[in-house]
Amino acid sequence: MDVALKDNRQMCKYGAGCYQKNPMHLEKFKHPEKEKSEDKENEEVNKRPLPSDSSEDDVDAVKKARIDSQSSVTTTDTEDSSVDNNTTESAVAENNTDSNKNEEKEISNEVIEEEVFEDILPASPEDMKEKIKQKFLVDMPEDFYAFYEFCKEMKKTDPHDALAAAGLILCGPFDVLGGKIPENAPRSASLYLRHYRYYYDPPEFQTVITTTDTKADSKLMHLGYFRDSPSEAPVFVAYNEASVGPKITPLADNLFGAVYHLLAKVLDAANPFERSKIATLQEKVKLYANRTIIYGDSKNITLESKTAGMKLRDRQKVSTTFHGAGLVVPYDKKTDVGYREIPESTTSLKKIFKNIVEAESEEEKYKGLDVLQELITNVQFANDEGDPGMGIELGLDAFSYGGDALHNSILHLLTVGYELVNRDEFATIIAAHLANRIKGPEVDMFQKYRK
Repeated sequence: MDVALKDNRQMCKYGAGCYQKNPMHLEKFKHPEKEKSEDKENEEVNKRPLPSDSSEDDVDAVKKARIDSQSSVTTTDTEDSSVDNNTTESAVAENNTDSNKNEEKEISNEVIEEEVFEDILPASPEDMKEKIKQKFLVDMPEDFYAFYEFCKEMKKTDPHDALAAAGLILCGPFDVLGGKIPENAPRSASLYLRHYRYYYDPPEFQTVITTTDTKADSKLMHLGYFRDSPSEAPVFVAYNEASVGPKITPLADNLFGAVYHLLAKVLDAANPFERSKIATLQEKVKLYANRTIIYGDSKNITLESKTAGMKLRDRQKVSTTFHGAGLVVPYDKKTDVGYREIPESTTSLKKIFKNIVEAESEEEKYKGLDVLQELITNVQFANDEGDPGMGIELGLDAFSYGGDALHNSILHLLTVGYELVNRDEFATIIAAHLANRIKGPEVDMFQKYRK
């Protein structure tokens, strides 16, 4: 007669709401509802019948898939042409020797690893604005398209290099606008969302111009639009230095103004030979902006560094956040609903993150995660009571601090928080970014597909 083993583990105080998955924690604490749900899911997977005509190899493969809980992947597509998958279909010929079979299988697997993606986008819309939105999940403002026209006037042969005199190049959404995405590249949604997304770029920040300097000592300065909501226009254009830290510095409310002020900074640090070219470029930006009208707003482009709209946005911020650009969420000052402060100072919060990221042992890391879990529990209470801003702030601060050990917490906090304030696109972006967060200059997701 089977005798059920007694579970002597302590009850986790966070119950089913606990996000931790580390073995030490699970070995010490139990989470009844959560574990019951996972057991049921595993049971359902194992109940799936094997095909009646399966070979022995097929059976083994299916069993392994059940254990790993992996699903099949979808074949890739490309921007303008389909991928030839005949390699995998003809990988093994019946009259080949076993060694030839194995060799061809290995070659076939290499092709699959490079070309197969699960998140293939549908056909691109004909309208360029919709095409860009499909891939980056946000609309580009009118000054984005006006600036590209300026770059075309500056350098017809390759508008992307129009700012080369200042060591800058167009990138990100400009690559779609200028037809710079290779035709043989996979139409993977996550590749586009990570395209020129540097290590400290939060979902609110979309890089459009970057430095051509990728040497080891480069600050990896890049320029992008910052918006509070994916459904709204950018609130300003700012820059970040990815190899320095998470700080986001606003420059202007449009791309012309931002580039104009950025060139002033570049000019100050340039040598005498470069100064003349950069000063000429800056003057051309100014002249073009002064004669350009943004038709959507029927107004001239301003080169102001701090517009009335930017000042208004400063008054709407509920917190400064670690990256300095601040957070704006729906908030009712009369009822005090929408946001509540994190019950930790900036200094103590950084210490909590540090204890996790720089822990010298797994045990120390999990102790740090337990402390963070208490804050996450507070966030869950705040979410239930209509204050999602707290969780978004905590998630963004953890993201700005950096460190793989924080990624699970960041993903949980931000996906829930963004969904509660109807910013689902940002949740999609952060999930793609954390899946392959790159620290360094290699952020051109389509570089390996370029000839």
